[in-house]
Amino acid sequence: MMIKLKKWRALAIAVLASFNLWGSAEAASNVRITQIPLSIPESFVAKDASVKFKASGPTLLFSDSPEMVYHNGILYRDTVQGRVRLFYHHVNAVAGTKKLAILLKNEQIRPLHYKVLRQGIAGPGYNYMEVGKKSQRNYFASTEQQQSSGSLSFGHSVELLSGRGVLLDTEQLATGTIDLELDRPTQISVMLCEPLSDLELFNDAATLQPMDEHPLRGTFTKSDWEYTLKQPIDGAKPVKLKLAGSEGTGYIKGVDATTKLSAENYGNYGVVYRVNFTVASERPISFILNPIGGYFAGYGVLEHEGQRQLIALPEYDLCLGETVEEAVELAKLKAGKYSFVWSPPGASNLPIELIWRSSKSRLNKAYARSDA
Repeated sequence: MMIKLKKWRALAIAVLASFNLWGSAEAASNVRITQIPLSIPESFVAKDASVKFKASGPTLLFSDSPEMVYHNGILYRDTVQGRVRLFYHHVNAVAGTKKLAILLKNEQIRPLHYKVLRQGIAGPGYNYMEVGKKSQRNYFASTEQQQSSGSLSFGHSVELLSGRGVLLDTEQLATGTIDLELDRPTQISVMLCEPLSDLELFNDAATLQPMDEHPLRGTFTKSDWEYTLKQPIDGAKPVKLKLAGSEGTGYIKGVDATTKLSAENYGNYGVVYRVNFTVASERPISFILNPIGGYFAGYGVLEHEGQRQLIALPEYDLCLGETVEEAVELAKLKAGKYSFVWSPPGASNLPIELIWRSSKSRLNKAYARSDA
């Protein structure tokens, strides 16, 4: 999934409207989201943030290997219960149209009840960065969430994407994040099949597809990761926090349910991050996102005083991160308590750094991109 993209000029996109998160009110009036492209030199010095870490939340099913799917079959499968998050990311890599489907099935005698709590589904599409970014926007935008629920008797199933799956033409991607609540053990299968295949019959008869060279699938517990900065941001020195990398808390670890082998989610796709911090400065603090792993296109949420604001990352272009120096100032923050919520987008490169610094200091504005 952490693909190396050729240098290309991302088409400029309009500034996107802000949405609420989980039904909260509009963004706080004293948080001004005015994004500024920046160039942060490699010689830039910042203090590593001291944090308190907590992992909690749903069980994560991660389905991304094979990313490029060449054969029909089951791409990932596990039987789980309780709060569950599914992250999937697959491309039809063969000539002709295929169908991607996600099936819940009840294999037990007693009926099970399921709820779809939140979802961010995107695709099919050829622009992988755009599809990944759209899925994040859809996941975090509360005004567009439509929860659903149902019951499944023994042997019955339901498809989550559309009721019938989604059709992918050659080289099209589909990706998304779906949060579920399951009151009994439920089989979840991610599959690729022919457009007219009966999903229930295919689910029972299809063979499991092996992973590709990237071992990016598995089941992982506690997929909500919370970081709380121990010291307030006072602006005396720049502070940084690296996320979704191998350092520090590293990558979430689990088990590939199809092989019973250990699994590691390189990039932490499907993990939802919450970073809590306090600004204690007379001057506004610049809050900066620096994708040091390469091209990055996503969404996040800034929370302050009970208000939540959806933020495109970035809002002035499809993506950023052509060089390690390319960054964006997301906002200038006054004194107060904040949380920043985000999740690694499909097709984006990681890790990222969050940087807090006094707005009195100056960094160079980012240079314009050039075509390859």
